[in-house]
Amino acid sequence: METGPNGSRTKKQVPVEEGLFEQPASPDEKPYLIGSKCSLCSNVTFPKMRVCPRCAKKNTMTEVHLSGRAKLDTFSIVNAALPGFKAPSIQAYVNLEEGPRIWSLITGVEPDEKALKIGMDVELVVEKVREDAQGNEVISYQFRPANPVRRASPF
Repeated sequence: METGPNGSRTKKQVPVEEGLFEQPASPDEKPYLIGSKCSLCSNVTFPKMRVCPRCAKKNTMTEVHLSGRAKLDTFSIVNAALPGFKAPSIQAYVNLEEGPRIWSLITGVEPDEKALKIGMDVELVVEKVREDAQGNEVISYQFRPANPVRRASPF
């Protein structure tokens, strides 16, 4: 716990794992994922890697900031959760604009199949996923629909 500007206790935010993403301090900046790109074959990876998984060359990977724009590839509504996580939740694979296909939680919509559509645009957000044993907010990358599916009005 940290102390806020008025002396109140605030929860400290800690990343689920260092080096996966950056959450800028300024609300004007967008978060981004930290990946890598091979200087020989141009393969882009997430998370960041030291050896290119495509051409297997060492010392060719450079760090890149991934845009956070993606398309929903597939998803599942999960009604059971690991300890500390909420249920139901939406787990998905998304195809990043830069190429990698990654696993993510989906946020910003109710866990309902009608709220999502395969191929829809999703965008990166960094949000709380759970609390740790010390009461800190554990934050991680997640994706939310960029343009949520609109249900037809019954009228």
